[in-house]
Amino acid sequence: MFEMIKMMQQVLNEKEFSYWVHQDFFSFQWWLIVVINALFLLLFYFFIDRQRLFFMLLFFFISFDLVGLVDEFGKFFNLWCYPHQMLPFTDRFNTIDFAIIPVSIALVYQFFSKWKFFFIAHAVNSAIIAFIGIPLFRALHLYELLNWTIFYSFLTVFIIGLVVKIISDWMADKNRRYSVS
Repeated sequence: MFEMIKMMQQVLNEKEFSYWVHQDFFSFQWWLIVVINALFLLLFYFFIDRQRLFFMLLFFFISFDLVGLVDEFGKFFNLWCYPHQMLPFTDRFNTIDFAIIPVSIALVYQFFSKWKFFFIAHAVNSAIIAFIGIPLFRALHLYELLNWTIFYSFLTVFIIGLVVKIISDWMADKNRRYSVS
């Protein structure tokens, strides 16, 4: 059974790579993914708090990892998919996961680090991503919802941000405790 799965995975990988080379690479959607990711990374670069650079980068990478993990879960269970990819061998560099969600969550955290304000700002940010961004990406054929809804996306992005904030606040608290002694 495992050998058959391995063989099927190899065939799938070859088909995906062929699709990417002949249909996706340098297409309008491919360039859109590259440009949007570059814009969000530039936004992060210009607005990141240089005094807290290490912590903000840590926050970004925790967000990136958690978003990627949730995304892998969703794709595995056929909840959503990405018809176009920047790179064929990983879905981590799609438009939404690579830059938009992690950068926006990190910047919200940077400007609204107190819980009450973070909660409100992150709810607004999650709503913009889910109710404006996702329909836009669907119209541009960058994202497809299969067995999922936009409201579930809103809840998922919102919960991810809360989890990242809890983890980051816990790490910051541990850092303060150990650096004082």
